[in-house]
Amino acid sequence: MKYLLTAFVLLASAGWAQQSGQSTPGSPPYTTPPTFPQDRRAPSQQQIPPDQQAPPRAMSTAEVQQQIQQHLDSEPLLHSAGIRARAEEDSVSLTGTVDNESQHELALRIAQSYAGERKIIDKIKVRG
Repeated sequence: MKYLLTAFVLLASAGWAQQSGQSTPGSPPYTTPPTFPQDRRAPSQQQIPPDQQAPPRAMSTAEVQQQIQQHLDSEPLLHSAGIRARAEEDSVSLTGTVDNESQHELALRIAQSYAGERKIIDKIKVRG
């Protein structure tokens, strides 16, 4: 009976120690390991979290010219116009002849949507 009472006292004190935040002797420290490994790469090499977008990369002059020309050429309403785009560092020049003002405005809108901060130089002629 004496042993049973001693075992009960030890179990009760161990339970009380765990409830009060104390660990029993020989028990491992209960800490949560990091969920993700520490990233030791330079900040410029770290990945951007999926809920954030990367800052837009400025397109080169050649890329801007190619984008504008490709979209002008693929637009069915401007197919027969033959509009040409030439991009510079600070501007985009449009040349060619269109049949009406709506085609003219469409060509300008296409160029503006890909020119970025570049100024649009309008040299498009409208027939009639």
